[in-house]
Amino acid sequence: MNKKEEEIQRKLAELETTVLKEQTDLTISTGQANANLTHAGKAESAASSGSDSVTKNDGAYFGGLALIFAGLVMVFQHVRVGSGLFAMLGMGSGGFALLFLPLMVGIGMMFYDSKNKWGWIVTALSCVFLILATLATLTMTFSSVTMLQLIVMFVPFALGAALLVKGLGGAKGVEQAVKKQLTKKEG
Repeated sequence: MNKKEEEIQRKLAELETTVLKEQTDLTISTGQANANLTHAGKAESAASSGSDSVTKNDGAYFGGLALIFAGLVMVFQHVRVGSGLFAMLGMGSGGFALLFLPLMVGIGMMFYDSKNKWGWIVTALSCVFLILATLATLTMTFSSVTMLQLIVMFVPFALGAALLVKGLGGAKGVEQAVKKQLTKKEG
């Protein structure tokens, strides 16, 4: 009985040291994971005193995105897009109407034989060139605004960019995010 009790005591001691070791490993890994997690509006503390902590903030991140979007909307409200009637008809803009000829040939080839690859290619390329030609004939002008209106339009971009960087954890957070993306692309 005495040998069995000693064996049991030895096994219990081994089990206890194993459990304590796993608890410390779990505590260290949990601390490091907590340093990487972000909570909206809350700052985390570092897992150990020697590591560089990055405080991320979801509220600042999404607020920055919202401000950048608001700035884009305000700028887009002042851009006027138009085109000339003659340019759309192909009378003043370098043969826009001539792009319809290959489109009609491609459509005719497709109706004659729907499995004809050249008909599909000619039709697809004609459609792409028509879209590009339409975009090329558009004229975009920025309407006249006062200096105060211009400042009000572009301030959300600066504030949004600052909040976005703050939400990513400042300069160190942005650097870590870029390094993480680069290692992900390399691997």
